[in-house]
Amino acid sequence: MVVLAAAVTNKTGKVLLSRQFMEMKRIRIEGLLAGFTKLVGKGKKEHSLIETDEVRYVYQPLEGLYVLIITNPQSNIMEDLDTLRLLSKLIPQYCEGTSEADVAGHTFELIFAFDEVVNNGFKEYVTLQQVKTYTTMDSHEERIQNIILHSKMSEAKEEARSKAKAIEIRKRDRMKFGVHGDDLNAIGGGGMGSDGPGGEHQTIGRPPARQTPEFSPSEPEESRDVRRGPGENVGLGMQLDAGANADDFLRDLGIKEDKVPRRNPFAVKKEVRQEEELKDGVMLLVDVSENLNVSMGSDGTVKKMEVKGGVKITCYSPDVSRVIVQTNGPLKKPFLSRMQPRLDKKKWSKGALCSKDTSKPFPTGSADALTLVTWKLSSTKEDLVPFTVNCWPNHEGSSSIVSVEFEIMNPEIVCKNVVITIPCPGSKAPKIISADGKADYISREKALAWQIDEISEDNSSGALEFTVPKLESSAFFPIEVNFSSPTLYSKMKVKGVLTAQDGKPVQYKLKSALSTSKYTIIEDVDE
Repeated sequence: MVVLAAAVTNKTGKVLLSRQFMEMKRIRIEGLLAGFTKLVGKGKKEHSLIETDEVRYVYQPLEGLYVLIITNPQSNIMEDLDTLRLLSKLIPQYCEGTSEADVAGHTFELIFAFDEVVNNGFKEYVTLQQVKTYTTMDSHEERIQNIILHSKMSEAKEEARSKAKAIEIRKRDRMKFGVHGDDLNAIGGGGMGSDGPGGEHQTIGRPPARQTPEFSPSEPEESRDVRRGPGENVGLGMQLDAGANADDFLRDLGIKEDKVPRRNPFAVKKEVRQEEELKDGVMLLVDVSENLNVSMGSDGTVKKMEVKGGVKITCYSPDVSRVIVQTNGPLKKPFLSRMQPRLDKKKWSKGALCSKDTSKPFPTGSADALTLVTWKLSSTKEDLVPFTVNCWPNHEGSSSIVSVEFEIMNPEIVCKNVVITIPCPGSKAPKIISADGKADYISREKALAWQIDEISEDNSSGALEFTVPKLESSAFFPIEVNFSSPTLYSKMKVKGVLTAQDGKPVQYKLKSALSTSKYTIIEDVDE
């Protein structure tokens, strides 16, 4: 089968869109489309075809439009009809209507979508959802990065506003100091008379840094009040020769420059982050975490479920780098576990994680966190996933009423801060009919975010219902789910941490959480 071209025309023969998949001149395609207008007739059938000696027209009426493809007479008519059916579905999906104005306003979107269906004249075996995915090029990782970037920009703006406010306060203080500067200098015995000819007019509205003080000839330089210290230099700004003066001062004291400790401005930030991590004097961090990856159908069937977890240790001091981590391990089936080769497997059989050679310490520093053991669980059992999400789009007239519900499947996993993101690619924001929890429309992402504080035995089910302008059922997929949980699938627990030399208890900070790396509900496609 070779598709020569695909086009959209109105009932009078005006060409709204034409896409050629084989090389042909403009005058030829215009002639073929003009011939179709004369041959088409009224087009009352759902699917119709017209054959000539050179080409075959396969077309379908779509309200006030015709959607047609031009093929060679030897093409497979069943495949032609399948291609035409898919192209006809793309028009309301991308144009949000079937009028001439709707098509004219979304011509490029339709051309890109047609190219995903037909490539070099041959039909690609794709579904409507796949075409939408290819043209949208949506990326969950990109959305996360955009959220992080937006958060950083907001923090930077807030910090800029606070710094601008601080600068304004300092500026007002300097102005206030400038007004009363003469009185202060007179009290200090500097020789600047407040009743001088320029005293009042030079100080008002100017910071002291821009004043040129006048000293009396009889006033020696040493009589200046040195007790003011840095207050005398308020408003002077950056001193480019400050470093040179400091070096001269050090040389006068007989101190060599290479022996003077230099302050690293970057070390301050590093110390601040470390203090945040090591508050209360705890120098050891044990992180027990799991990531959940789930893919399920819209009817609740689990297509893929994978849990990956591990125990990671971070030592912030050499004093706690030779330790034994006591756990309730090792894990049994169906978990598959692997441990760090440098650890003692015999002791791990009793739940202890430590080096084979206890004299060798673990790496020290936040950048050298060491993973001691990892595990993995794969399954397709529905009773293992925390909860299922069902989405039921129904069409009523020119609107689509969508019902979304969740139901708990594994009560042992308590899910907190649950966010279920449902695509809503329509031009208008959805209207919420009812919601268990909170639902917000994110216009930038064209998605509806359904937020539930907790899914547990006390809140085992919930529903959301909203309405949007009519869309295909596939437009509301895939649905993304994000949450965190203090409960782990592996039930891995840290009982304590001991020193490897004498077995004394070591203070440590424990982090234990389950999070979602990808939790997706996709549309079930009938084959």
